[in-house]
Parts: sequence; C-alpha cells; structure tokens
Amino acid sequence: MLLDILLESNAMTRSTNKVKLQEASNHLWYEIWMFQNLARGMSSGIAGQGPLNNALLESFAIHVRTLIHFFFDYGGQRDDVLAIHFFSTPDEWAKVMPPLSKALLQAKKRADKEVAHLTYSRQKVTPDKKPWQLKPIFDDLQRAVDAFVEAVPKELLGERWQRTNDLVEAQMKTPTRREADPSTPQPAGA
Repeated sequence: MLLDILLESNAMTRSTNKVKLQEASNHLWYEIWMFQNLARGMSSGIAGQGPLNNALLESFAIHVRTLIHFFFDYGGQRDDVLAIHFFSTPDEWAKVMPPLSKALLQAKKRADKEVAHLTYSRQKVTPDKKPWQLKPIFDDLQRAVDAFVEAVPKELLGERWQRTNDLVEAQMKTPTRREADPSTPQPAGA
C-alpha cells in the first residue's frame, strides 16, 4: 500500500531525455565501481587498522548509501537520479528489484548516523557494534546492481557501460595460456 502511494505521488517517471540518462548512468557506473572495489579492498585487509581503513570504510559507506538511495528510493530530491527514471513506469523497476534487506536498511541508517552526519547516535555505538558486516551488504546490494543491469534498457546506459562491456567481451575472447600454448604447465587438477 505504502509503495503504491509512493509510486503514484512522489516518483518521477522517465521525463528526462535519453542523453541525460546516459550521462547519469556514467555516474552510476562510478558509484557501482567504487562500491565493488572498496568492498574487495577492505575484505582483503590491505589497509590494516587505523586512518586508512577508516577512510576506506567511510568511502564504502557513502557509496553504499548513494546506491541504496538510487535503487530503493521513490521520492528523493528533485534532481536526484533514481533507478525508476530508467524505466517507462516505476512498476517496471518494482517488479524486478530485490527487496530492501535488513542488512541494507541497517547500512543506510549507519551511513546516515555514523558517517554522513555528526550525531549523538554515534555515542551509542559500542566497540562490539563498530565493525560493518561487509559480506551481507555487498551481496544484497550486488543483487540490486545485477537486477538493474539485467532490466535497464541498454540504450539508456552511457559510454562507461559500453567500454566495460567491450573489455569483458575482449577478455572472454582472449585465450587462456593453456589455449594459446597447450604445452604450458598447468596446476594439478587444471
């Protein structure tokens, strides 16, 4: 019921032109790229503890917050870019988007209260509650990324998306070392 009200009253439909959506999609591409790479980097432990790790975590939180807003918000500010703008009707996106999980709701709240704003709520975060659960956040948000990429009309995606597709296709066409030279030694079981 609430979703229907939001869809009808606050949602902007695809009123912007194709070029603006393509340009916006290039910024979306960057947000997704940063989200994915920060998650990988932090999971590797490359930054250790301290200011560098904090900077990576804060950057991750801001990109996660941005993407949650993009994929799951139906209102937003007048100039916010939202997933529903890429579809003829908000229902088209609503039918394929994954549910907003508890992990993503918590990540959004934490990004709002612990990173994006200086709040009294920060004082309530105990050391045992400080660590972020990266894997559930990554998995749940990646499902939204995958659903969007699968469903969005490809002509609305900008040049960064095309370059990425071209790179992926080129990598798929590049023979492995074994295919290029079958005499190349391979690890056991290969």
